[in-house]
Amino acid sequence: MEACTRKQHEMLGWRRTTSMPTESKVFGRANEKDHLIKLLLKEDEDEECGSYSVLSIVGIGGVGKTTLAQSVYNEQAVMDHFDLMAWVHVAEKFDVERVTIQMIESATDKKSDELHNLDSLDKIQRILKEIMIGKKFLVVLDDVWNEISSQWENLRKPFQFAKEGSRVMITTRNQDVAELTAPKEVIYLKGLEDEDYWTFFVQCAFGDTNPKDHPKLELIGTHISKKLGGSPLAAKTVGGVLKSKLEEPHWRGILESRLWQVAQKEDDIIPALKLSYEHLPKNLRQCFVVFALFPKDYLYHKDRLVQIWMAHGFIEPNHGEKRKEDIGAEHIDDLLRRSFIQCVAGSEDMYMVHGLLHDLAESVSNGEHFRIEGDFSVDVPRKVRHLYVHATNMIKIYEHVGELKNLRSLIVFRDSAAMRAWFPWLNFRHVFQETLGKLKGLRVLMIDLPQDILPESLDHLVHLRYLDIQSNSSTELPKSVFRLYHLQGFNLKVAHSQNLQRPLLADMNRLINLRYLNAHPEAISTISGIGKLTSLQGLKEFHLKDKEGYDLGQLKNMKQLRGQLCLRKLELAKSYTESRKAELDNKGHLEKLSLHWTNARTGNIKHGEHEDVLEGLRPHPNLMELHIAHYMGAKPPSWLDNSYALNLEFIELSCCHYLRVLPQFGQLPFLRILQLRSLKAVRHIGSEFYGDPVTAFPSLEELLFEDMVEWKEWLGVGVGRSFPRLCKLCIRRCGKLKGPLPLSASLHNIKIRLAESDFFGPFSRTLVKRTEEIYPITELSIDRVWFLFKCLPQICLASLYQLDISCYFLRSFTNEQEEWLAQLTSLKQLRFSDCKSLRSLPAKLESLPSLEALHIEKCPELKSLPDTCLPTSLKELSIVKCHSILKLQCKPRTGLDWSKISHIPTITIDERDIREELHSLMEG
Repeated sequence: MEACTRKQHEMLGWRRTTSMPTESKVFGRANEKDHLIKLLLKEDEDEECGSYSVLSIVGIGGVGKTTLAQSVYNEQAVMDHFDLMAWVHVAEKFDVERVTIQMIESATDKKSDELHNLDSLDKIQRILKEIMIGKKFLVVLDDVWNEISSQWENLRKPFQFAKEGSRVMITTRNQDVAELTAPKEVIYLKGLEDEDYWTFFVQCAFGDTNPKDHPKLELIGTHISKKLGGSPLAAKTVGGVLKSKLEEPHWRGILESRLWQVAQKEDDIIPALKLSYEHLPKNLRQCFVVFALFPKDYLYHKDRLVQIWMAHGFIEPNHGEKRKEDIGAEHIDDLLRRSFIQCVAGSEDMYMVHGLLHDLAESVSNGEHFRIEGDFSVDVPRKVRHLYVHATNMIKIYEHVGELKNLRSLIVFRDSAAMRAWFPWLNFRHVFQETLGKLKGLRVLMIDLPQDILPESLDHLVHLRYLDIQSNSSTELPKSVFRLYHLQGFNLKVAHSQNLQRPLLADMNRLINLRYLNAHPEAISTISGIGKLTSLQGLKEFHLKDKEGYDLGQLKNMKQLRGQLCLRKLELAKSYTESRKAELDNKGHLEKLSLHWTNARTGNIKHGEHEDVLEGLRPHPNLMELHIAHYMGAKPPSWLDNSYALNLEFIELSCCHYLRVLPQFGQLPFLRILQLRSLKAVRHIGSEFYGDPVTAFPSLEELLFEDMVEWKEWLGVGVGRSFPRLCKLCIRRCGKLKGPLPLSASLHNIKIRLAESDFFGPFSRTLVKRTEEIYPITELSIDRVWFLFKCLPQICLASLYQLDISCYFLRSFTNEQEEWLAQLTSLKQLRFSDCKSLRSLPAKLESLPSLEALHIEKCPELKSLPDTCLPTSLKELSIVKCHSILKLQCKPRTGLDWSKISHIPTITIDERDIREELHSLMEG
């Protein structure tokens, strides 16, 4: 036991940190450092913070968290600001007593012997409390791994006695650890930017030697540094090895090696990262090592990655009701929070692995995961179980296939040579078929090739769980694919649209264990009797057809469907009885439902028939998002008119040309977004729109009316409140509507956009945490000038704080419009943009007592400002891409309009600061 304890102590020794900087200069962290210092020195305005607040620095091992914390800790302004400072290296074992003692030791002159002789944590914490009372402290807890909230709660007890403005700064690799401490802010550290990283790398690799004296080494070094992902510790690890021998063969050998093959000490990058790996639960370690199978910079799709894990049994089902897919999604979130993977920018379901962590995955895979890429000349390890191979190297697998009987994954990807016309595809097909014939234990088969190369016979792959085929040719699936009865996941990506009309998946209904099917909706629509796939978890579209096997009854037993479902060609359904067969109300996992009728020409339309069909498509009450398009009934379904669909957050009705009366949307308690488009039969909106509740539309944030060509009147309700949370209201191409609008008198800040363009983005169920402001902002977007002056109730004029006018045909303002503008006593921002015909601004701008900013952009016909002065309250004037005469009129000293604007502090013309130019003139 003593030997084990001593070994742990020695292992901890090389990682132990202190507050003394390890680097004389910190590279590439100026912004992060400045931000942290501001957060440390800023007084807390939030009373809920108590006497102290927590700041967390999160990032993978070796990214520079400790170095940044040391740099901030030793900044003179920080040392002057705090009465008491302490630095503790926490490490894996979060011992509250040890950490408390080390805080006392770091902050005072007390000796550890005195503290260790105390017989209880309570006595030790009372000492820390006495030290902290009335003092503003900064405690840095470096390298924290603890995920047990009770231990953190114990540790922080003495902190409450400190002076307000105290800070605790934590560095950790795990986002969960950071969130456990309820931080005021989390700073996520990524690798250094290229220029900063190269500067640091040169220092590590060349030392005092000038790299210009070794131009070849410098060139090799640029390639090496790009492989290190901006990690400072990786630069120190590899740079130290390079610096030992400034010779080209040595440097080229490092360039051609993988990072984990470079000789390393216990405090270098791979051991540091391996520590994080060892802290993963066993099932997560299995999932992580899969990344070694794919090349660096490979993009992983969430669903397909989970399917691979499931196929290999890496996801252990729990005893509750959680699906394996949900557990897999949790594994991805865990790896994300622990910094093992990162999201791909602009995508919700794509991930990538940092290059250094990919090296780590290779180092811990022990040869079980192997890739054959490019000009391959290394023997395949005998214990390999998962293999990635370029098409051009397939012959080498064929030659050794007798040694690969334990292979569980085979991934064959195209490479540059395989894309050339001369590549021998006929020979490849034979080699591939013979190879697959010997690999009977495969669980995962992924193929990404430009040719149709699947062999006819796949029946022997009885253990196959996941099949992934991607091709840009006229893929023909062999019949044997539909005899892979244990298949759980199937991904088919066919590039050319002409390949989608053929019945590629006609016999897919035989694969009754299939849980995941991803293919183009047109391809899926060819599956007859899809209702036999009762384990299927997702079906994005279902197309009705006027033949057997494609009716709504197919959906009856598909109770596992979740996510989104779109039903198309609903005009083929003729009755309530037929649509009820879908039993949508027993699909409680669906979040989004789209119901589409094909746009029909006017004629003998049986409105009652369509109404019956929609009535029978009643969804489960859990549904959150509903889209209805080209519905040909005259009235809404009853399930939208009562309290049935209470969980709906988003509703869109589009091109329902015969719908005369709107449902009682106002009584849906969680409805956030409502979009009504091209409802040509609606003429009046009144009390039926709001329903019976005291507060109508209690959660609505965005409301859109578009192309309501017959809509004439919008009435409010006489009692109660409506739209208490409305943020955006857009009315476009509703030519017969007359104001005023029934806006609530409780609205405080109103922003109006007068423009033809839409401003509604896609709906997201990821709810952004709303800031509870004293004055919420309501944004109104309309497309006609005259409606602008008729739409707002008199009581709302004083609440308008921002007005954006973008109108092609607006030339000037009438007297009536001028009078309207004069009532905008709270208006702070006024913008004219893309007003191509505008020749004069409102003459009474000076009567706006609160106006602070006036922006004029892309108004080519405007040549002067109003004859009267601009408001004295104005603080900012900007003119962008307007007539050259207007710019001359505003020229300092000599411009005819200069006297009207000389009192404004900030004036910019085409992004030039006029005040600075004036100052230069005066100095000259």
